[in-house]
Amino acid sequence: MIVSLETMYLLDQVVKNIGAIGSSLTRTKLSRLLDKDHKELHGALEYGCEKKILEWQEGNWYVLKKNFVIAEDAFYGAAESGLKKLWQGEYFHENEFYIENTSRKDSKIVGRWTRPDLTLISHKKFPWTIGREFDVVTFEVKRPDSCNVLAVFEALSHASAATKAYAVFPVDHASWRKENPAQEARVLDECSRHGIGLILIEDVYVAPRAVHLIKAQKREIDHERCSEFIGAVMSDAGKSRLSEWK
Repeated sequence: MIVSLETMYLLDQVVKNIGAIGSSLTRTKLSRLLDKDHKELHGALEYGCEKKILEWQEGNWYVLKKNFVIAEDAFYGAAESGLKKLWQGEYFHENEFYIENTSRKDSKIVGRWTRPDLTLISHKKFPWTIGREFDVVTFEVKRPDSCNVLAVFEALSHASAATKAYAVFPVDHASWRKENPAQEARVLDECSRHGIGLILIEDVYVAPRAVHLIKAQKREIDHERCSEFIGAVMSDAGKSRLSEWK
């Protein structure tokens, strides 16, 4: 069963509400607590039962069997969608950049590189100058509960091969600042100190929207390192797109 991030989030809310009660809840009670109609709840409850996180009992009662945490990789699709719109909004045509999921934890990487979660390559020519602009941009995507300074240092680990490196947090800025002001301040400070960019994906569960909070410092490209990195982490489709620009 393939489910959306929105469905996973709804299941997360179901689990938290049942957990707070400490026993079980009916579908009707959950509907009222979450302000969702039965149709909206159906997918989350079915998914929870399929994964044995919930157990259905007669009378439409739901019992919590184990905890549920939305995995980090569940946020990659929403982040990628938001980043595509952001790059298009910053004057890149669709054929001037390519982004893909490069995490692929099930595949071995050749060489010294660790995999960023997402990698973007871009290519742009200008009408009255000689040469072209080329960037390799890496993104380290975190879960909402992992939006902390460690992500900045993970992003920094890719900066020696990329021209720009970003941490990506799927949170609303105002909420993040209110809930964890000390961590927000430290993240902003370390991003500025190391030239790491910070992008937030707001409304991540329903309509992902990327917000460029801090723009990454562009680093001079090391062609040897960058070429080795691309060869190690990008798919054949990504390399094919790159070959079209050469």
